[in-house]
Amino acid sequence: MNSDDVPSEESTARSEAVTAVPALDKAAYEKELAAARDELLDLQAELRGRGDRALALIISGTPAAGRSETVNELLQWLDPKYITVAALGVDEDGAHPPLWRYWRRMAARGRMTFFLGGWYTDYLYDASRHPEQPLTADSRWAQRVIQLERMLVHDGVRVVKIHLQTDAQIQRERLAKLRASKLTRWRVTREDRWLAKHHDEVEPIVQACLQATDHEDAPWHRIDGTDERRRLLDVASVLRDALRGAVTPPVVDKHRPKRSVGARLQIKQPRKRIKDSDYDVELALLQGRLARATRKRGFRRRGLVLAFEGMDAAGKGGAIRRVTAALDARQYQVVPVSAPSREEAAHPYLWRFWRDVPSLGGITIFDRSWYGRVLVERVRGFTAEADWQRAYREIVEFERQLSEHGLLVAKFWLAVSKPEQLTRLRARENERLKRFKLDEEDWVNRKHFDAYERAAAQMVELTDSPQARWHLIPANDKRHARLEVLRQVVALLER
Repeated sequence: MNSDDVPSEESTARSEAVTAVPALDKAAYEKELAAARDELLDLQAELRGRGDRALALIISGTPAAGRSETVNELLQWLDPKYITVAALGVDEDGAHPPLWRYWRRMAARGRMTFFLGGWYTDYLYDASRHPEQPLTADSRWAQRVIQLERMLVHDGVRVVKIHLQTDAQIQRERLAKLRASKLTRWRVTREDRWLAKHHDEVEPIVQACLQATDHEDAPWHRIDGTDERRRLLDVASVLRDALRGAVTPPVVDKHRPKRSVGARLQIKQPRKRIKDSDYDVELALLQGRLARATRKRGFRRRGLVLAFEGMDAAGKGGAIRRVTAALDARQYQVVPVSAPSREEAAHPYLWRFWRDVPSLGGITIFDRSWYGRVLVERVRGFTAEADWQRAYREIVEFERQLSEHGLLVAKFWLAVSKPEQLTRLRARENERLKRFKLDEEDWVNRKHFDAYERAAAQMVELTDSPQARWHLIPANDKRHARLEVLRQVVALLER
């Protein structure tokens, strides 16, 4: 955690309890509301028209503070066709990493997502029942959330966090009133009653959470929910300011990894090609071990993510097929990654990879991966330097979250020499059954061969970690490469 993550005096002041303010009369409310709605509609249209920003609104709060009512009003004020509401509740399944379900509902550029509770829901639910460990900005959970929000901001998503508060007496009165009517009784959940009953114990936990996750890129806005009219106007004001900010240039990342010194990956190619008979025997043995490892009961509590990178014609597809030949087809998926589609490009960079993260017991194999940002996008100039520079630590955090959830992560760089690549590309060009593997981009990328190798060297240096190792595979001999990939996968699973 760096110094930027420590709450400042300003954020500490923001974290203090909200003081209730006098109720707002109807005439003043309607006058202010008309002006606020008019501007909000204009700003939403501008956001949609620009198409280069999105907005994620998190509304949390104490029971009966008006979370649902606030969201319903916002949907009345704005054009709901361009808004997604995500009220996910507590994740009792837990089959995927905690942030997976929020990534899947992240707004595309030009749109907004309203999260009721958002990624704070599960933490507050668990912490309120196990208050022994106080939350600080150095806590792993807080680090994960702050990193997520900063990543979203840098990817063009304005993150707005609103916490609605009422005192314990008003909370009890409102819940009692709702429960007294058959028409509104359904709105009071068992969770609401529990939180109201334990207000004094829960409130310090909530305040600690807000303070620990209050930061410059996504500060918390605390709003008093006592008076409905003032609450709605205050929420409208916060949303208006956020939408204004959404059409300004993004924050420039100040933290950058060390620059490349031009080094290349040093990978020694085997001198002798493996014999047919030796290859067939070892292939069968390794595939058998892989099949057994993924069918064991213990694997249901784990999962496997394999990422394959390498030069064009390095043999990634062949290596992947030798892995999948040992797997149950119901257990895995292979995700071929190419240039992002229009839908994918409209979301934060890691969105399309989060979608395919496997559940526990599952396997996802990426034929090219999230490393495209620091390889092809960097080398070919498809993305700004600030974006690929910050991608290294974002990728490390992504892989760490997969590992913390129980997924095993292995990454393979298949290395071919420049002459060997040329031989393979020409063979594809001359063989009709392999022509689908070749396109003009392969020849364009070949012109940048040396730059790719330098980018790969820095990639490995900055993203090799204990929870997600890089395996550098000599691939001039395809058979040797396929066996080495299998050896590494089997070793990881058997450990």
